[in-house]
Amino acid sequence: MLKLLFFLFILFLFITIYSFKKRVDNILDTLFPPKDKKRGYTKNEPDVLVKCLNCGVYVPKRDAVKKIRLNGEVLYFCSEQCKRDYNSKK
Repeated sequence: MLKLLFFLFILFLFITIYSFKKRVDNILDTLFPPKDKKRGYTKNEPDVLVKCLNCGVYVPKRDAVKKIRLNGEVLYFCSEQCKRDYNSKK
């Protein structure tokens, strides 16, 4: 019986700490919006659309495939396939 009470106490403690951690994380996310680690965008930032040079489809800038030319110009594509097709046309 004592083992069961101990187990229930540990379970209660774990659930309490976990729920407190979730509340604190939500408060911190509200105060300091998390950034996408790969691209540096915040979650609440609106998407900027760029046009694929190969097929003309508009895609969010954060999802676009980039090709940077030597003169610093950035070309955007909707996929690696469109990037390869564009390179083969040149």
